[in-house]
Amino acid sequence: MIKLPVEDEDEVQYSQWIMKLFDRTEQIDSALEPLTNPLEGSPLFLDDARCPHYAVSGYAAGQLSVAMGCVASLKQMLVQESEDRIHMVASPFGAYALVRNALDSAAVALWLLEPGSGTLRIKRRIMLAVDEVSKGAALRQTMDQPSTKAERRIRLKQVAELAGLQEWNPLSKDKALPTMTQILKDLERLHANQVLPWLAVWQLASGHAHGKQWAQLASNDLDVIEGTRTATGAQFQMTIRYGMLAAVLFEAVQLVETAGTRYVELSGGHRE
Repeated sequence: MIKLPVEDEDEVQYSQWIMKLFDRTEQIDSALEPLTNPLEGSPLFLDDARCPHYAVSGYAAGQLSVAMGCVASLKQMLVQESEDRIHMVASPFGAYALVRNALDSAAVALWLLEPGSGTLRIKRRIMLAVDEVSKGAALRQTMDQPSTKAERRIRLKQVAELAGLQEWNPLSKDKALPTMTQILKDLERLHANQVLPWLAVWQLASGHAHGKQWAQLASNDLDVIEGTRTATGAQFQMTIRYGMLAAVLFEAVQLVETAGTRYVELSGGHRE
């Protein structure tokens, strides 16, 4: 792979913004770490008391950890630090896939935590568990391994009853988990300081994750390779555009921060 130095001053500034977003994510991580276990009497503490084996707090914290871990992995991928300088080296492929994973996990965390009702948060936690059971069973089936799907689904019905949800059936087809598109459309009302809609960012990052040319052409730069131009076409060198990556990462970090702020509200002792 050819490594081309960045000479565009705007792109250099965008690379500096990306570094600031990495720092911001580390600050969010530090703020959330002491609240892994919700304070007694807090809304999440009460949620977990009702549904201890499928804790709302644990799942939300886990999703936020995944999101922040993806951003940390992106930093490890892009940044090379020495004693006197920092280099950022980025391929046009790969970076957006990590951002997409961060968006996925942060969106699930915010969707789980967003309701003002503890009952609705618990319902969403159980819906996520039903979905996980189905996805895990599909993998085992592909690998010709035995499945405990039926037993685990029955157990989740019992979990709902123990949480005081006797009239609610989490196994009903109309209780299926919404798609990520539906989740992001719903969460957009919580989106402040918007540069791009969260759904648009996720769609672009998903296109990259699946190797789609439309996504690569929409976000990367193409430069004609010298000497290849003909009457019918040319060969191009594709390079990442730091401005676009900065915008997409900014929105991913905003989603992480919004979900993290909601987690702090619910776990820090504030009663609803």
